[in-house]
Amino acid sequence: MHICFIGEFPHQGQPVGGISMYIRNTANLLVENGHRVTVLSFSETVFGWEQQSPFAIYRVHPKKWKLLNFWRIAHEQHRVLKALHAVHPIDAVETPESGLCFLPKISGIRYVIRLHGGHMFFARALRQPMKSWPTWQEIQSFKKADAIVGVSAYVLAETKPFIPTDKPMQVIFNGVNVQLFSPQHQVPTAYRDIVFVGWLVPKKGPAFLLQAFLQLAKDFPDTRLHFYGRDTNDESGQSYWESLVQTVPTDMAPRIFFHGNVPNEQLPQIINTAFCCVYPSQMEAMPVAWLEVLACGQLLIAGDAGPAKEIIQHGHTGLLCKPTDAADIAGQLRWALQHPEEVQQIREQARQTAVQYFALDTVLLQNLQLWQG
Repeated sequence: MHICFIGEFPHQGQPVGGISMYIRNTANLLVENGHRVTVLSFSETVFGWEQQSPFAIYRVHPKKWKLLNFWRIAHEQHRVLKALHAVHPIDAVETPESGLCFLPKISGIRYVIRLHGGHMFFARALRQPMKSWPTWQEIQSFKKADAIVGVSAYVLAETKPFIPTDKPMQVIFNGVNVQLFSPQHQVPTAYRDIVFVGWLVPKKGPAFLLQAFLQLAKDFPDTRLHFYGRDTNDESGQSYWESLVQTVPTDMAPRIFFHGNVPNEQLPQIINTAFCCVYPSQMEAMPVAWLEVLACGQLLIAGDAGPAKEIIQHGHTGLLCKPTDAADIAGQLRWALQHPEEVQQIREQARQTAVQYFALDTVLLQNLQLWQG
């Protein structure tokens, strides 16, 4: 098969988000299984073909035009797809929510939208007003899709009211590389490290985790808190990390660390050497970061929102917390620190769940059936 993905895909060395991680993992696995893959993405510095192996990447320059820019990008994507299709017939084109809005369709190609969590989904979930322009784009895009897949039952259910009823819809979970993310031998240390991995933005919950840590840190002097991920700025331009640090008492500062963004390949070691990972996100579609923790056979404390219960069975494969309640996050952490035997059982069951339901090979078979129609 020849599958084309349209979406954000970073250059080498740049931070990798959920959608780009899905594309990279899936593209590599497709190539390993003898399929052809093309990725159409964007770049401020590269225009045209960036690479041809192991899969092809074509970059469109997103010029900052106020008018017709969406149409110009879609026209360039269509031109490349049409030329590719003439040489290497394309079986399916896949995009996130709004990707088909301006893109002309080519006869003989199956067009699929994967719901990773678009504007309407997060606006509804976070109880924010929907903006008319991105809402219109997503609705028009849904009308043109031949099939729609949600990365969780929750994201599909929340988006379904805006999808035409005649569209085939199904759920296919995101996958995780269970070979890369796997249990490793833990070297004993003097500390029990609590780890957060993700963008430093309010909806990911780092502020509530920090408050939770400060509530129990004095009772557990061997604990430390580590943040990994890209810092962001608020509307005034202030670093979000700096705003968090301002709330930390002086005597606690030596136990709280911000490491910035790290390559995805380093995360298995970071996850495995931690006592646990805490991701108190207020909303997700199907977070690959959560699956990476489970695949490592590590304890995950995650926000009880959205598709959380599709991933974690509380007390069995992980722990769930109220994401905006620092006291509840602290309570889950306290229980984990006080129950090492139960935590070890959770870790083992988490690994089994990741291998059984979220391994890339398992998910790929479902996607091949989707793309074949």
